[in-house]
Amino acid sequence: MPSVMILEAKLKNPQEWYDQKLENDIPWEYDEIEESYHSGSVYLSTDKGRTAFEDLSESVFFGWSTEEWKALAGENELLYGSYSEDTIEAEFIHIRDGACVREYREYDGEIEADTGEAPVFEDWADVCAYIDENLL
Repeated sequence: MPSVMILEAKLKNPQEWYDQKLENDIPWEYDEIEESYHSGSVYLSTDKGRTAFEDLSESVFFGWSTEEWKALAGENELLYGSYSEDTIEAEFIHIRDGACVREYREYDGEIEADTGEAPVFEDWADVCAYIDENLL
């Protein structure tokens, strides 16, 4: 399962924003089949004020601290979700107004963080369902 980061912001140039924020030096290329731009394993899409960065390698965003997510979001609202059925892992982060309003982290079947109220997750499978239904 790829991980996905959503920014609730109209970025003037999403590729430039990504390159600057993540110190990315991998050139962006257009993928004819996916009909979107990508930099390495990260694909970019925009729709109605939302910018999504989907990481097919599952490694670019995985394991970031909450403080790193807050710094990346800046003044923007940010949603991040990732899960792996193979390793029973899931991460979900929601940053709004510079604060983390929802954090859920489960690794190897053990919940390491579960703060905030919504969305409600009982385990990693709930994170999977939420990501599939709302972020992808």
